[in-house]
Amino acid sequence: DDLHVWLAPFFPGRQAHTITVDLERTVSVSMIRIWNYNKSRLHSSRGVRDLEILLDGTPVFTGEIRRAPGTLTEPEEACEHILFTQDEAVLQAVEEHDWLPEYLPVEEDDEDEEEEEEEE
Repeated sequence: DDLHVWLAPFFPGRQAHTITVDLERTVSVSMIRIWNYNKSRLHSSRGVRDLEILLDGTPVFTGEIRRAPGTLTEPEEACEHILFTQDEAVLQAVEEHDWLPEYLPVEEDDEDEEEEEEEE
């Protein structure tokens, strides 16, 4: 809905849009999750396609990110995960503290397993 998304106008030939994040202190960043514009299927092409992330002026990511599906039923499809580590312990910690799975739809097989566990 319009209260939870924003859109900056695009004008060909003009300077690219920027978002600045000041972390105020030295931190380790293992992953960045980019949520693309996802108002509706009709408007999903309005999001970002080419993205560059700079850290203190040095590019740490340059590439294309996925287009959001324009629906709220598949939140994992509306974002792009950019990893800055392959350390298994760090990735495990990220997975354990991730809130996204709480919003993923439950599949039928998962529901059947939950019912069986409750019966036992």
